[in-house]
Amino acid sequence: QSSMGDKPVDAYNTVAEIPGSEKPDEVVVLGAHLDSWDLGQGTTDNGTGSMTVLEVARILKAIDAKPKRTIRFVLFSGEEQGLLGSRAYVDAHKDEMAKVSGCLVMDIGSGKLRGIALQRNEAVKLIMDSLLAPFRSMGVIDINLRNQGGTDHLSFDRAGVPGFSFIQDPLEYGKTHHTQTDTFDHASE
Repeated sequence: QSSMGDKPVDAYNTVAEIPGSEKPDEVVVLGAHLDSWDLGQGTTDNGTGSMTVLEVARILKAIDAKPKRTIRFVLFSGEEQGLLGSRAYVDAHKDEMAKVSGCLVMDIGSGKLRGIALQRNEAVKLIMDSLLAPFRSMGVIDINLRNQGGTDHLSFDRAGVPGFSFIQDPLEYGKTHHTQTDTFDHASE
């Protein structure tokens, strides 16, 4: 059953973390968005991104990872309505933003990672080149200064926190997201 209303509704971000072992007050955010358009199932936009974030959390917990900084996993709500969840998160944590080292967001379906858009942030180019070097043999080679919009990393970027979205093979994303064909059968393992 669906209904329309003229009153605001509450929506929530889902947050979990692995505390840092050396610098627990410094944070790296890994995120995706839970909401989607209700025409389909929201698989490519953004069930696949949400599952990637959950899988990273599961793997790091399974291997008992002890990251130096806290890794915070956030599944944002309200991305489709104008980044409302990530904006609210940044606003609610504005006093902590100076301690957030960066925000990485997954939001382009289930295509292979090919690189990262650095939002014209030249200062992190060498760092990202080094961090992503082990993945070059897997095709992660496009590390550029391009400004990539459209998802929750922008709320962090606007707050002065390095925020990035991955570059992925588009597969059928352009044909599925925001349509009735955004269904599970379009997810690529």
